[in-house]
Formats: sequence, structure tokens, C-alpha cells
Amino acid sequence: METAAAYLANRMRTVYELRKHLRDKEYSPEEIDEAVEELIGLNYLDDYQYALRYYEYNREKKRGTLRAEKELAEKGVDREIIRNAKEDFLFEQKVDEYEDALAIARKEVFVPSDIYGEAETVKELDDKLSAKIARKLESKGFARGDIFRVLDTLRRETIE
Repeated sequence: METAAAYLANRMRTVYELRKHLRDKEYSPEEIDEAVEELIGLNYLDDYQYALRYYEYNREKKRGTLRAEKELAEKGVDREIIRNAKEDFLFEQKVDEYEDALAIARKEVFVPSDIYGEAETVKELDDKLSAKIARKLESKGFARGDIFRVLDTLRRETIE
């Protein structure tokens, strides 16, 4: 328990991460199970809460939920827990990932004025810039459907 508590003292961890850490420290499966069950009972270990906090952190970093889903799965969080936490996070925080992606993409097309008061410049949304924006949004974990909608919106905005 001391080793597990020390490992959890720095930041939240998943059940999988804690089990792996204790296995690496060569504790027996019975000791690991006992420690994990006790920590779950004390609410020090909760994959659902971990996933919710991870989605919040991910949004602060201006990333989409697809990236968070992938990273949570790599951390050993159950797919059902990932899905439930995602749905709850999106609903409770009233997140619109399309709007988040659009805000990021607009910064690539609409360059703000400088300190000398020059007007905002609008880059031409050619194939090269469109591809750059799509790659950026995809790497940040936004869904392809949202990316296509963003590019369509930007095309309409730059024409006007």
C-alpha cells in the first residue's frame, strides 16, 4: 500500500498504470489486487474520474476527444469507461468540437493585425493551406467530419 500510495501522490493514475508499477516493483498478484481494491474503495483510484479530468486537460490544450480516447486506451482505461466519460464531459461542459476546431483553423487563415493598427490579413485558402489545416486538426484529435465542416466554413468565409 505504501508503494501504491507514493505512486499516486504525484498525480492521478489509472488502475492499469498502478498495476504495472506494482508488477515492476515485483509485488505478488495477490498484493496488487488487494492494494488496488483498497484504493478503489477509498476513491484514490477511479478510471472514470481520471478520464473526465483527462478530457478537461485535453481541451485546455486545444485538442479533440479522438486524441484523448486514443491516449486513455493506451493508459489501459476500459473502452466503456472512455465512452461514458466522453459523453458526460461533452454534455456537462457543453463542448462543441466543431467550434473548437474552427477557432484553431481561423488562426491559420485570419492573421490578426499587428500593434501598429494594420487590418487583419486573410490568407488565400488554397489546397496547400487547406491540407496544412486538416493535418493540424487531425493531429490534435478532431474528427474528420468536423475537419471537413471547418474547411467548408473557411472557404465560405474567405470568399465573402
